[in-house]
Amino acid sequence: MDTQIEFHVRGGRDVTTEALREYALRRLWFAVRRFKHRIHHLTVRLVDENGPRRGVDSRCTITADLAEGGQRFVEATSAWPFTAITLAAGRLSEALRRDADRHAVHRAGPVGTSPYKLDGDKRVS
Repeated sequence: MDTQIEFHVRGGRDVTTEALREYALRRLWFAVRRFKHRIHHLTVRLVDENGPRRGVDSRCTITADLAEGGQRFVEATSAWPFTAITLAAGRLSEALRRDADRHAVHRAGPVGTSPYKLDGDKRVS
């Protein structure tokens, strides 16, 4: 992937951090590979909000700097950091898809037109 990715983990061990980094890279590759030409830079932050107290406390935030100058920000919170990464990557993919649909060039004619001419009850092309 040509896109530069920054990965920040707060509150993790070195071995766990490396496993999370590899997992995040894999999930992000699957989530944004269709849109890689539109992404300039990704920043992934994973924070354990409650520390050792546990609970629903692993939050993953992803910021995508787009090639045309915009930004997309998504976040997900879960009890497990791997799940938070998966959810955030899916949300980023969905946000990029909606953005691409919004900017797509639609080649349909004016509303109410049809390529068929109606001749009585028969359609003639």
